[in-house]
Amino acid sequence: MARIPLQPPKGMDDYLPEETALLNRLVGMVRELFRLYGYSEVETPAVEYYELFAAKSGVEILEHMYVFKDSHGRLLALRPEMTAPIARLVAGKMSKRPLPLRLGYVADCYRLDEPQWGRRRRFYHGGFEIFGSRSPLTDVETLMICEDFMRRVGVSDCTYKLGHVGVHRGVMSAAGIGDSEQDVILSLMDRGRVEEAVRRARSEAKDLGAVETFQLLVETPAGPAAETCEKVESAVQQYGPAREAASNMREIVELASSVIEPGRLIYDPGFARGLSYYTGFIFEAYGPKAEVALAGGGRYDGLLPLIGGLDIPGVGFAIGITRVLHYLVDKMGHRPSAAPPLFYAVALANSARSHLVRAVVELRRAGVSVE
Repeated sequence: MARIPLQPPKGMDDYLPEETALLNRLVGMVRELFRLYGYSEVETPAVEYYELFAAKSGVEILEHMYVFKDSHGRLLALRPEMTAPIARLVAGKMSKRPLPLRLGYVADCYRLDEPQWGRRRRFYHGGFEIFGSRSPLTDVETLMICEDFMRRVGVSDCTYKLGHVGVHRGVMSAAGIGDSEQDVILSLMDRGRVEEAVRRARSEAKDLGAVETFQLLVETPAGPAAETCEKVESAVQQYGPAREAASNMREIVELASSVIEPGRLIYDPGFARGLSYYTGFIFEAYGPKAEVALAGGGRYDGLLPLIGGLDIPGVGFAIGITRVLHYLVDKMGHRPSAAPPLFYAVALANSARSHLVRAVVELRRAGVSVE
């Protein structure tokens, strides 16, 4: 008989008691924010139909999914992220609920990434999704919740990288680049391959002026959000949808600056995220010394109709709970510990054991921790 491995599969993690205690504390903070901000927690299965993610999750996600077939040959997948499953739930069983809907979740997700710091093949997300509002106040609400969580875990000086997919798509549409090709270009940008993204845009463009504006945008250095908004608005004035998106971005930045120090809001015009369903404002949160984002999200107004639901706008974000846990331990020197029992009960003689058992039972029924 082959020897059974004592380690979990590559990229998967065991959690020891002290690590589980910290994980549960982080989850508890997420759930407290559900309560404070009026989000109802929901749950979806870890296994979904493959088509749900194939619809608009993007190349980066599709290439790293755990995919398999059921007994009838139907393609299934372990969920690589949670926005699409929550959107499916809203499009189906919750389609008649009054809007706006505020839904939260805590869930484990799975991606076949190459394991490294901050990237595991199984990881926990805590998410907040709002359906039914196009108001920039809801975009800013996602930033407010993220900021609240980061302060609670002791990361009070995190930086927010901001972007707006609507500006990119508006200029690319003006250049005559189709939606599917736009998805590919945005995916290249998300992976830091900006020069390749520009070459691809140039090869697909029918309007040279618009594609030059696109190149100018994505090569504009990241900077203070308010100042960068002015540069972007000036660059896209002649392109209606892009101009509207830039105006929306400026409004979001102005609102966000009233609750987060402006110096921590950085607008990167070349910033894109790997999920193709984003349509507007996007962001990622970084702590000091963090190589990868601790949280991120954005607006996805076209997702519900894409999967067969009503034309309901959506915006949301997820906290990378697993990443935050490793960040607190590895980068901030946090030492997790499991809570010991409050009392230890010992029978000094065999004749006292029955009395000991009764006493321990009564203490536990009263909510006292006893070992």
